[in-house]
Amino acid sequence: MGRDSSYMDEAFRGPNYDPYDQGTFVPNLVFVVTPFSNDMDTVYKAIQAECSTLGLLTRRADDSPGSAIVLRGITELIEQAEFVIVDLTHERPNVYYELGYAHGVGNRSADILLVAKTGTSLHFDIAPLRVRFYNSEEDLRQIVRRNMQEMIRVTRGK
Repeated sequence: MGRDSSYMDEAFRGPNYDPYDQGTFVPNLVFVVTPFSNDMDTVYKAIQAECSTLGLLTRRADDSPGSAIVLRGITELIEQAEFVIVDLTHERPNVYYELGYAHGVGNRSADILLVAKTGTSLHFDIAPLRVRFYNSEEDLRQIVRRNMQEMIRVTRGK
C-alpha cells in the first residue's frame, strides 16, 4: 500500500499517521481474502460480480498462474491493492494472518471491508472491528455493493 503509517497509527492516532497520505496502489484492484473451501468459491464469485459492476478488478491468491511462492504473491497483492475484502467465515489462521499483514502495511480502515457469514465467531483481536455479517449470497452482494461504493468515495475523496 505504500504508506508511512499503519492501521494501528490510524486507530490510535500514532505519530506517523497522516490522514492526507493517499499511499501508492494499483487503482481499482481489490484483493479478496477468503478461506479455501467449496462454499467460499460462491462467496468469491458474488464479491467478484459486485466489484465488477463498480469497475473494480478482483484477485484472490489462487488466481495467479504457475508455481510461484504463494505467500509472496499474497503479500504483493495486499500491498498493491487499492482495497482489500476479507471474509472471516470459518475462522482460518491464514485469513487472520493476511488481515494482520494488510493492517501492518498501511491499509486504512476505509480500505478494508470485513465480512463473515452470520454465526461466525470472531476472535479476541478482531471482535472490536466492524464486520458486516451476511445470511445469504444476496445479503453479501448488497453489503459489498453498498460498502465498496462508500469506500471508493472516502478513499478517493469523491
